Amino acid sequence: MYNVLLVDDEQLDLEVLQRFMPWEKLDMTIVGKANSGFAAMKVLREQKVDILITDIKMPIMTGLELAEQARSLAPELKIIFISGHDEFQFAQKAIKMNASSYILKPVDDQELLNTLQLVKEQLNYERERQKKESQIEESIPLLQNEMLLQWLKGAIDFQKLDFLYDGRRIRLQVGQGSVGIIEIDDRAWKLKQFSDDQKSYAFEHVLRLAADFIHMHQLGFYCNTDDDKIVLVLSGADIDPVTSMQSLVDHVRTHSSQTITVGLGSPVSDIQDMPRSYRQAGDALATKMFIGKCRVITLSDTEGEIVKSTSDLELIMEAMLAATANYELVRIYDCLEQLFNLVHSLKDKLTVYNFALYVISKIDFFLRSLNANFYDLLSIELNSLNALYEFETIDDIKAWLRRRLFEVSEHLHLKKKNPNRKLIGEIEQYVAEHLENSLQLRDVAKQFGFSPNYLGYVFKEATNESFGDFVTRKRMEKAKELLHDPKIKIYEAANRVGYQNLTLFSRHFKMTFGLAPVDYRKQS
Repeated sequence: MYNVLLVDDEQLDLEVLQRFMPWEKLDMTIVGKANSGFAAMKVLREQKVDILITDIKMPIMTGLELAEQARSLAPELKIIFISGHDEFQFAQKAIKMNASSYILKPVDDQELLNTLQLVKEQLNYERERQKKESQIEESIPLLQNEMLLQWLKGAIDFQKLDFLYDGRRIRLQVGQGSVGIIEIDDRAWKLKQFSDDQKSYAFEHVLRLAADFIHMHQLGFYCNTDDDKIVLVLSGADIDPVTSMQSLVDHVRTHSSQTITVGLGSPVSDIQDMPRSYRQAGDALATKMFIGKCRVITLSDTEGEIVKSTSDLELIMEAMLAATANYELVRIYDCLEQLFNLVHSLKDKLTVYNFALYVISKIDFFLRSLNANFYDLLSIELNSLNALYEFETIDDIKAWLRRRLFEVSEHLHLKKKNPNRKLIGEIEQYVAEHLENSLQLRDVAKQFGFSPNYLGYVFKEATNESFGDFVTRKRMEKAKELLHDPKIKIYEAANRVGYQNLTLFSRHFKMTFGLAPVDYRKQS
């Protein structure tokens, strides 16, 4: 809606202008009427005006003088002059002021309507252009973040990264350095009792502490990952990577209830060799479950067997979680045996306990992808995990985990056998096939011959998820898939999953995946 200010020293002319134009259809609203230039300036100072329609011949302050002062307040203001005098000098001045139109009295309604439609189109164009320019400006730091990460992963060469940073007048330091990957500890279970907003605040607080420390001590440049890690490129001959990172770990521990662990790659002599240090940092961090948390882990701290075990562990975990979802109890048993065969060589009891907690956190993360929760599913409290520390042998811990996994698998199995499962399956398929359409509960209920209240109740009982949340989740999953195709524009992806409002789509996408669509596309 565009705001219009009408100015004329003739009250009758003001009334005619206000009453005989279809302002609402033009997407315009009259925010003020003034019978003098001074009264008009008061309105202009107090509220935003997009279009000024003013008479030229007015006492004391003419319409031309008013327009000059108004433009000094709002340079983008569109001005339409109305005059009862067909004098060239007035028209000439109006042209010099880049006025949108010069209309003679008596005003022809159709001429004014055509002028207003043209002004509206111009305003629409300018607003869209400003929006795009703002989006581009806001996306530059995100693009830098993504390109830095892609460079470290070996997907692009250093010259492209350096060009982007240089274009923003940021010079990347060249010289000896290394890469550190900073991870928040215990994020899967330590904050379980808190709300999502509280968890988000806690994570952001830790990440901000780390980022501020990096800036304060000028340790290098960094990027954020989509799983809430910070990847830091430490660059400079006067920086001791291990000491600096340990200081960071201590700083976060002192100023937060959370802690961090840093995986640190080996130093390299040239910044273009940083991708190798990045891979080493990832390998070092992956051994945290064996070596411990709230510390700096370097490759010299790890053994080859541990690194190999960590790689094997991920494969076994994937197989065990798949077996849990499919109610394959024998396979669960076998995978758990394989897992604990990897840690039988560990001599430290605390490390074994930490390993068990790690397995639980992985299970909980997996269950959340199925819209379930480890703690809620088994009706256990977080402090029940303290029982792990009371077990005296690895076999005791393994037996406890096996019972819990069997319980989880049975819960999931029974959930699938729900008597309404066939109906729920048909509804889920219908939603998946009609994501681009309106999927209000009342519409889908009518499609299946139920009342909205009943269908909403049955769906929630069967899936433990409201129908609206399910639709949003499926739309976001489909949007995420579409954004992997660079040929599909973001607004096209939004339309294909039923969003006409791009702002709402971006908000839901960020709430679901932690990143705005434009940022996700750059990172994927």
